[in-house]
Amino acid sequence: MERRVVISGLNCITSLGNDIEEIWCALLDGVTGISKIDKFDISKYPCQFGGEIKNFNARKAGLTGTNTMLKYNQYELVSIMRAIEKYNWIEDLTEQKINCPIYLGNQCINLDQELYDTLIDISEDEETLDFSLIGKNLNKFPPLNGIKLLPTLPMHFVAKKYDFHGSANISYAGESSSIVSILHAMRDIRMGYYEKAIVASTYGPFTPHEFLWLGSAMLSRKTTYTDEPNQLLFPFDRRHQGIIYGEGAGVLLIESERSALENGRSILAYIRGGTTNVYPEGNFFELSPKGFANNIKSTLRECGARSTDIDLIYANAPSYANWDNAEIEAIAKIWNEECVAIMSSKLNLGFLGCTAGIIDCILAVKSLRENKFARLKNFEQFDSGLDLEYKKYFGYTLPNINRCLVNSAGSGAQYSSIILEKGM
Repeated sequence: MERRVVISGLNCITSLGNDIEEIWCALLDGVTGISKIDKFDISKYPCQFGGEIKNFNARKAGLTGTNTMLKYNQYELVSIMRAIEKYNWIEDLTEQKINCPIYLGNQCINLDQELYDTLIDISEDEETLDFSLIGKNLNKFPPLNGIKLLPTLPMHFVAKKYDFHGSANISYAGESSSIVSILHAMRDIRMGYYEKAIVASTYGPFTPHEFLWLGSAMLSRKTTYTDEPNQLLFPFDRRHQGIIYGEGAGVLLIESERSALENGRSILAYIRGGTTNVYPEGNFFELSPKGFANNIKSTLRECGARSTDIDLIYANAPSYANWDNAEIEAIAKIWNEECVAIMSSKLNLGFLGCTAGIIDCILAVKSLRENKFARLKNFEQFDSGLDLEYKKYFGYTLPNINRCLVNSAGSGAQYSSIILEKGM
């Protein structure tokens, strides 16, 4: 008999706050975490707004050894530590060591500002960059900068602090990485390889070279000094003009239902299942209605569910026209004459890349437990080419939320979705 997998702990850090309760309340109140990023000169970097985490202090959060970590890894590690301690995940240590794998849906490498500036200083040769100079100037790198490139550091610190031992898994599948990691961990627990697992993801996009690349790729929306933060993102709306990015980290503590019950932990939600697929298009940044629809259908089949079983969709919807329109067309095709509530967190948080999926899963758990979700704001009407009725998806109240579908997709035509069910 296949074992049921549950979520028994969670936490996140975003531009709206340093824990899930603070973020959830801000989201329900319609607060936006998008703000001006003062360190960027708008004449050089046309995307000056984002969901930047401010006033975060790792040392005050109880984290030591921070000089070996990029800031975005610090977010991830603090999220994991707080979740483990809040949800009593170490009470069942009957042996000296416990087999608990860690799955990270992170970017493989993300240069922080310090390392980026150092590379430029060393490689600059008469206003051009000559990276062959790096090898001759390794002694000019600040201490520990090489170590800071390693994406596995959070695993080391978590395992050391709590005496966890097990496999370390890093999944990089573009913007779907965190959903892929959840599905990987879920299936390992279902198969009986482990009783519990930590799944986490983190993202911090704000370095100059990324702003230039995202702007030139027409993914990121160009902004001006006079822009209002709450008027930059329009998920699904005809005014969507490009992505505004955010940073953050999230963690889910998942385990077998038996393990949760035996250790007296609350079952926050059940993971019904999900799928991830690649349906390549002509353009690397193109997503299609067919791709979204095929992936959602495969998730419904995998979970033995019908479209009408889903009460609420946490949509991908980053306010990029190509992606938004493809997603809503797919939803309209699958649900046809039926209604389904749709929510997008990107208006409040920005698009968190590989971390967006796990953050939406965390918010979906809150929706399941409280029968609430934040209203989709900044919506007037769909693009003129979409013959859709907005009232079927936005603007009504659900008396009870039993199942949520979380959608994640992005560059390279990677699509992922997962279904979560109400816990005990």
